[in-house]
Amino acid sequence: MQLINNFRLLVGILVLGFFTSCEDPISVELDEGKSQLAVDALIKVNDGIQQVRLTLTNKYFDNSKPAQGVSGAVLVLTSNLGKSYPFIENPATPGNYLSADTIKGQTGEVFSLSIEYQGQEYFALSPLVRGTVIDTLFIEDRIAEFGNTAGKFAQLIARDSVGVGDFCWIKYRLNGKPDLRYNRLGAAFPADAAFAPGSADGLEFIFPIRNSINGDEGYLIGDVIDVDLLSIDAEQWRFLKEMEIQLNNSGLFADPIANVRGNLFNKNPNSKVQAVGCFGMARVSRAQVTVQ
Repeated sequence: MQLINNFRLLVGILVLGFFTSCEDPISVELDEGKSQLAVDALIKVNDGIQQVRLTLTNKYFDNSKPAQGVSGAVLVLTSNLGKSYPFIENPATPGNYLSADTIKGQTGEVFSLSIEYQGQEYFALSPLVRGTVIDTLFIEDRIAEFGNTAGKFAQLIARDSVGVGDFCWIKYRLNGKPDLRYNRLGAAFPADAAFAPGSADGLEFIFPIRNSINGDEGYLIGDVIDVDLLSIDAEQWRFLKEMEIQLNNSGLFADPIANVRGNLFNKNPNSKVQAVGCFGMARVSRAQVTVQ
């Protein structure tokens, strides 16, 4: 019996020591990664002057400063129909490159973005897809039920076109300011009227999609809500979904942090220098409502 008690005491000491040691800080040398060219290029057709943003990535875990704008790059947008749109850097904002004209296109037209920077040439392709149009944006009064609060909430009505493969990105502004909180991205990527390609077709957006521009609390009288419904291609949709996973990647069983796979490639297949980010063409449908 004494032997058993001693054994239990020994195990208890070891367990206590293990948990105590878990509280000690551990310094680990991490590979912070090399700085890369980052491309933010969402081009909307028939929507005025367009912008491409070029920056250099910061080191992993370094949030002390904003990404540095890239100057001196050469950008040209072309299409398989022979169109060409050069982008010129805005001298007032390093890294911001603007088109001289409105970009025009037709469904099925394929666009290519070419970027030359520091001896490297990158490119990406994106087709212009058919557009999904906002039918209605309105405010409704909701009562408190099923654990939800009462208040004034917005409803976005749009119908998916017949035929699978329609992808959208819902962006909204409240009183002129975009909501950039990472946890507001999740419900804003409809695919075929739902959350996954092929899960619905030719229907109105399901309720979680229609409701995605709302928070837990209702809007206030006088609030102005602007909604952009962007019709995007499959690669942009995939990029956004993977970005959502990375932004919500936390907890004990989180995956190792990694760059989101982009759609830009170095024209030299043997080059080890690569760019990150995404290029895509889009159509936009807009609506606005004021809370009464």
